[in-house]
Amino acid sequence: MKRSGFTTLECIISLVILSIITYMISFSMNNSFNLLNQNEEHLEMLNLAQNYLNEIKYDIKYNEKINIGSQTLNVDNFKINKLIKKNSHYNCYEIVVEVKSIDRSVNIKSYVTKK
Repeated sequence: MKRSGFTTLECIISLVILSIITYMISFSMNNSFNLLNQNEEHLEMLNLAQNYLNEIKYDIKYNEKINIGSQTLNVDNFKINKLIKKNSHYNCYEIVVEVKSIDRSVNIKSYVTKK
């Protein structure tokens, strides 16, 4: 027959082990949630940059008037810098699109020729 002190010690150790497991699970779930939020913002920035890059490419290929130089826009919580430079060879244009948030930025650079 076990003494009551030994049973109490077993219960305390079991509760400590359960609380450590619960803490580890909640900590890993919190980290996963934070990473998902950060990746969602990064993907949104990439989509914005790609959309503006495709729009500028289309404008250069098929429109007569092209605004060469830089332009800055604010969309939601993002600052978008667009830069168009004309190269001297083959009617080629260099396009740089940069999307910035508070703590990170995304740059996309491309070249396009006028038809």
